[in-house]
Amino acid sequence: MKAALLLFICAGSLLHAEDEVAWNWQPKPEVAKPVADDPPPQKKGVFDPNAMATNNQLWIDGEALLWQASESGLDYAIESDSSSAIKHGHVKNPDFSWDWGFRLGLGYKMPHDKWDLFVNYTYVHAHAQRHHTSNDHVVFPIFGTAFGNTATSIYADTAEARWHANLNMADLELGRNCNVSRWLAIRPFLGVRGLVIDQNYHVNYKGGTFAPGDDDQNHLNNDFWGVGIRMGADTLWGLGCGLGIYGDGSVSLLSGHFDVHEKEHLEHADVTKMRISRNFDNLVVAADIAMGLQWDLMFNQDRCHFGIKFGWEFDMFFNQNQLFNFLSTTLPGAISFKNEDLSFQGLTMGLRLDF
Repeated sequence: MKAALLLFICAGSLLHAEDEVAWNWQPKPEVAKPVADDPPPQKKGVFDPNAMATNNQLWIDGEALLWQASESGLDYAIESDSSSAIKHGHVKNPDFSWDWGFRLGLGYKMPHDKWDLFVNYTYVHAHAQRHHTSNDHVVFPIFGTAFGNTATSIYADTAEARWHANLNMADLELGRNCNVSRWLAIRPFLGVRGLVIDQNYHVNYKGGTFAPGDDDQNHLNNDFWGVGIRMGADTLWGLGCGLGIYGDGSVSLLSGHFDVHEKEHLEHADVTKMRISRNFDNLVVAADIAMGLQWDLMFNQDRCHFGIKFGWEFDMFFNQNQLFNFLSTTLPGAISFKNEDLSFQGLTMGLRLDF
């Protein structure tokens, strides 16, 4: 009897405790989850394209180029005050002009580890020219041939050179923007470069013993196309207020083909003195480096970006000049090959828009 009474008291106590818990129970407050499409606003510092709010992950880039080309091995004559000797000689080469070009690019920010794809195209039309004529000076030709010329001294009265080049360059990059610190960003990249350079060089000699009473015209074509691997890095050093210093550089190794043609023609006599071609494959190294000021502005609640830059760029293409000239009036096989470098340098003014 006592055991049953004790069991009844314990059961009642348990029921009372459960009622108390039920009356005092309250649901846990829900914690608000962050919205994935609303990242924190960009912190002040160097521009970081990966910190922008949701957008189409695209950007466009446009640059105006004011460049001057330069190439060794285009010397076309030696000026002298004597037709029998070079006592006070001066080597003549064309004067390279400043020419306009452009660069257009399109980029896409990939979802994988903040990588990006960027493709751009660069075009520059360069030219150079020079004309020499003097009553008391003569010129000794460097290009052209003098096979069969029996004169003791071979010279011309005047000389003129005109050079044109078209630079066509396309780059495909796979890169990633990395913020080393608040005020320093580095974007390493690798990719592919396609390069086409067409060069035309026209050298004319008139009069003298080289072309008496005639115009000796030399038409020289030096064309190259190639594709290869390119690697480099873009850096941005923040100064504050959206302003920064950019420094970019890359190196390319291209496998390509040279197509070289030279033709010499006497205009008045209508006689072709020489026509020769040279075709071969070769590896070509290219390098470029740029530095300047950049200003960036975020707007539309950090969903869009506008940037502007102004700087100087150097582009070097090694061993691009594959022209040749003859060294002897009696040995047609005595040829000298140039193997000289072509370079571009000048101002770069660019705009970038992320949207």
